[in-house]
Amino acid sequence: MIPESFAVIGAVIGSIGGFYYLYETITGKAKPNRVTWLLWWLFPMIGFVAQRAQGVEALSWATFAAGFTPLLIVIASFLNKDAYWKTERRDYVLMAAATVGIVISVVANSPNIAILFALVADALAGVPTLIKAYRRPETESWIAYAISTFGFGLAVLAVPTFTFEHAGFIAYLFGVNLTLALLSSRGRQRAMVTAA
Repeated sequence: MIPESFAVIGAVIGSIGGFYYLYETITGKAKPNRVTWLLWWLFPMIGFVAQRAQGVEALSWATFAAGFTPLLIVIASFLNKDAYWKTERRDYVLMAAATVGIVISVVANSPNIAILFALVADALAGVPTLIKAYRRPETESWIAYAISTFGFGLAVLAVPTFTFEHAGFIAYLFGVNLTLALLSSRGRQRAMVTAA
C-alpha cells in the first residue's frame, strides 16, 4: 500500500484523462453519449457526499474528480455538432433505471446504501457508452480512458482500509475506465489495419 495522499495524485491524473476526453469532444474526435456523461457527473457527486459524510478524506476527492469533468464534456457536446452521439430508446430506459437507483440512494438512511446505489446507477448509466465503445470504438478516446485508468489505479493502491466506503467507488472507477480503454483501443487498431 502506498500513502493515502497518492489518492489525490490519482484523482488529478484521472481528471487529466477527463480533460483529454473533453479536448477530443471539443475537436469532434470523441462523440460522447450525453445520457451516460450527464449521469456520470451526477452519481459520483452523490458518492462523494456519502463518502464525506462517513469521514473519507483524500479518497473522496478521487470520486469528486470522476464527476467533475463529465459535466464539462456534456456542455462541450452541445458546442460542437460533430461531438454528438445519437441517443437511443435503450439509453433512456437505462437512464430511468439509473435514476430509480439514485432515488433509492437518496432515500436510504445509510451512506453505504447511498454509495452502493450510486455505484449501480453509475454502472447502468455507463452501459450505452460501453456498447458504443464495443460497436464503434473510433467514437471514443482510448487515451483518455487509459490515463484515467492509471489515475484511479493509483488511488486504489492508496486505499488505507479496504472497506466498501473507502474502496468501492474507486475500484469501480478503475474497472470501468480499464474496460473502456480496452474496448476503445480497438478503434485505433481498426484504423491502422484500414490504412495498411
